[in-house]
Amino acid sequence: MAAATARPATLPPAALLVYPATLLLGSLYSIISPTANPSRETQPASPLVPSLASDLHLSESPVNYFARKNNIFNVYFVKIGWLWTTAAFVSLLIFQPLYSSSLPQTSSQQEARFRRTLQAVLRYALATTAWYLSTQWFFGPAIIDRGFVATGGKCERAFEKFGDMSTGTADLEVLFTAATCKAAGGAWRGGHDISGHVLILVLATGLLAFEAVGASAPAFLSRFGPTGNAGRERKPSDADRAATVEPTEDGGFARTWSLRLVWGVIGLGWWMLFMTAIWFHTWVEKWSGLSIALSTVYAIYILPRQLASWRSIVGQPGV
Repeated sequence: MAAATARPATLPPAALLVYPATLLLGSLYSIISPTANPSRETQPASPLVPSLASDLHLSESPVNYFARKNNIFNVYFVKIGWLWTTAAFVSLLIFQPLYSSSLPQTSSQQEARFRRTLQAVLRYALATTAWYLSTQWFFGPAIIDRGFVATGGKCERAFEKFGDMSTGTADLEVLFTAATCKAAGGAWRGGHDISGHVLILVLATGLLAFEAVGASAPAFLSRFGPTGNAGRERKPSDADRAATVEPTEDGGFARTWSLRLVWGVIGLGWWMLFMTAIWFHTWVEKWSGLSIALSTVYAIYILPRQLASWRSIVGQPGV
């Protein structure tokens, strides 16, 4: 009897289209909706200038809860998004049989698990580095802050609050990052403000989705057995045996809830990406953040499929 065909161990590249589609849908909604669309009098003169939607959270009566920057999901999820990403990723390493096992293992299985774990950690480290350099620090201000200043942005009104300081207005305008500017009571305005929210949400959910599919695929294979391209059974090779897990490890409370945590973070991340697409930043700023994130995901998860030398270093989830 023909065995069931195992699902792919990795997501297809076309899965990444969900991100531009989400931004496009949110941006179109922000234009069509009479609630989200600002009036002509308050429309920005340039696509590089933040729209009214990015300032709606300042209103005493915001038109939508997600238009407020202090909404609970933004404060306790997006703002500390990489912490949630790290927790979900670590849960895969700890509880998924692909990376950890309490059953007796052959030396080849142990070597395969160790190699996969190291490569998974490397993929996470590469994504973390891209996030950190873009949004936190890049030999000083982060790449996003440097880009904002380079395109004419500055910290406005901070000098008015600290008028007795010896530092000149020009220094305040150039040296402040977005975080320090706001902490000093200023307004970070005038430049191209790459959407950090889009960047982190796309990067984090992309990383977790590829890792989760890869980590859960071997359990599926162990249940049905490896199959050929036509769905016919074939004799498993040594590589197949090393890449699969015993059926007795397929279930388990921890394994199940690990995947639920990961997909929960992915689902909420997608929703907040959609909210960002509606309420914050201009088209150009959102798509700039998307470009950085998708380039990183492509380099880590798609490019290794074409370059064997790169694949031998970073590996592929589920392989």
